[in-house]
Amino acid sequence: MESEINGAVVDNNKRRQKKKKNNSRFLRNAKGFAKQGIYGRGTHIDDDRYNYFINILDVMKNGFEDLEEKVNMANNVFAQTTEEEVHLASNQIVSKALESLIGFVDSENLERFFRAFGDNFRPVCSDRFASHVLQKMVEIAFLRVLGKDSLKNATGNVEGTIETADAPAAKRAKIEVPSFSEESYNLETDFSTEHRHQCSQFVERVSKFLLNNLEDFVWDSCANHIMRTSILSLAGVHVAKVAFEKGGADIAKNRKLYTVPKGWAEVLAEFPQRLEMWPQFPDFPYQEHSSALLGTICIALRATDKQLLKHFGKKILMDAFIKMEQSEEEEEKKQELDKDDKNESKENVNTVQLPKVFEYQSAVILLETLLTVAGAKLFTQLYAMLFSGRISQLAKAQLTNFAVQKLLQNIKEKEDFENVFNELGSDVEELLKIGHTGVVEALSGACLRLGLKQAQCIVALQTALHTPASDKQKAKTFFHCVIKLKPYEVAQTDKSGFVHLHGSLIVQHILRFNKPIFLVNCILETPAEQLATIFNTPNGSHIVDAFLQSKYIGEKSREKLIRHMDGFYVDLAITKFGSRVVESCFAAAQESQKSHIVKELADKVNMLKGTPFGRLLYNKFRVETFRLSATQWKASLHANKEQKVDKLFKDIIN
Repeated sequence: MESEINGAVVDNNKRRQKKKKNNSRFLRNAKGFAKQGIYGRGTHIDDDRYNYFINILDVMKNGFEDLEEKVNMANNVFAQTTEEEVHLASNQIVSKALESLIGFVDSENLERFFRAFGDNFRPVCSDRFASHVLQKMVEIAFLRVLGKDSLKNATGNVEGTIETADAPAAKRAKIEVPSFSEESYNLETDFSTEHRHQCSQFVERVSKFLLNNLEDFVWDSCANHIMRTSILSLAGVHVAKVAFEKGGADIAKNRKLYTVPKGWAEVLAEFPQRLEMWPQFPDFPYQEHSSALLGTICIALRATDKQLLKHFGKKILMDAFIKMEQSEEEEEKKQELDKDDKNESKENVNTVQLPKVFEYQSAVILLETLLTVAGAKLFTQLYAMLFSGRISQLAKAQLTNFAVQKLLQNIKEKEDFENVFNELGSDVEELLKIGHTGVVEALSGACLRLGLKQAQCIVALQTALHTPASDKQKAKTFFHCVIKLKPYEVAQTDKSGFVHLHGSLIVQHILRFNKPIFLVNCILETPAEQLATIFNTPNGSHIVDAFLQSKYIGEKSREKLIRHMDGFYVDLAITKFGSRVVESCFAAAQESQKSHIVKELADKVNMLKGTPFGRLLYNKFRVETFRLSATQWKASLHANKEQKVDKLFKDIIN
């Protein structure tokens, strides 16, 4: 769960950089093909028009200064497509431009596209370029129907996502949305009632057309994506199109839930009801497109009809997931094994046979989605029929260890978790050795969330990392071994500043356990210089937050850590991640210790002001005021505190 926080910013940055590179390469290739007389894939367009859309993509790549500029460009571009909407949208270059701008066109242009595409649904749904434009049109029409007041939960966390009191306070990365983002523009712009009605009719019309032609479109890669967008729209679930790249659990995680017109839920319910009657239904999870469609339906039903979700999920489980099929090739392999060495044969015979679901990636992804959205009864059935007795084997397999992680992240019944822990507890060392560190992190996260097996979890990690409590010298290095997820013998030689993401998360979980004193002492006994190096990393900086915010770590221990870092606050303050640590320490410190921190920063003010991160703290902590008068600085600190108290009790006083 918390990995979503620490990894989200890094992942988003990587995606943005990758997207920029891909866009630049795409434009370079497009210009190169134009010189050869090839004007994009798909339908043929003339040289002038091709160059016009290439220039549009170039301008879009550099961004827009304000919303009005983007809206004007969108309307100008769409004006060039009059009476050629479908023909132009079926060209690769034009499709890319239209898809990027359609969210900002006025009602007249969008409705013109509704009419043009509405007369050509069948060819458009299967066209590899025009289908992208249609998919985007459904998304934009859906947003325009809603309006900003229809958002059920502004955090994007719909009912059914697990949240507990014991979980970390900051669970999601805060992502700033530009004021002229596509979603905010379409939700907040005051479109006419007539236009909203047209948008509503378009979403319904596309959905019903796809519903009536399911046999043709379930396995069609282009139409399948439009169908998935339509299904989510009918449920009031908005997922940015980019989330479809990964699918499954990522869609469930990145969704926002809106209130939609009443009749939409009835159209949605027909999709699962029709599909489950097909004789091919048991094969759906084992084919990429049909599996993704089932996953999307499950996410949509979680928001609209939990009873139907339970029925549909059980149908998938009973008809498809629990199959145990053996192909002729597997039979031959088994016969060959019988001829091999007896010991080898015994080893293979002892391996638990897995249900068919665990042999196909598409089916495993669907299972992960079901685990994320399932209610208590369906979840218990999934665990009992698919995982019970097989957890160890599944956790060690490359294809299935992520399903085990999803199981641990969503498991609710304490008895079920105890059984899972008993199966996995002795495998921690092997899981770390083969690189399945995510399973170990999910296991410790579940111990925190459910308040169970916490002491046993620490013992299992100590055993796996060769730092037993009986050996005091080795036990002291437990913190160092966990953040690197390496055993004592290897970690001792590792002097780098590397902090493993899952190692950091495991430390954060343990610090929030009911009795984290062993790890607390390990951290406080670590040299301050080494801690500064750890805290100066993206993964290590979050450890300080967990230490200072844990309700099971006492005031004295927090003070010790803050004092322990004396002499290193300037080194931390001038870096991106270290400055976060300084801010956290300052917020948690007593008044006298706050003075110590600011004095240390004031003594090296030139160094502090030499980086943007240091300058930020210089202004925030009013270091200049401290340099001029420490007494005045303390007085302002008291004034700020009083203002906060006044704000806190303002409503009560009134």
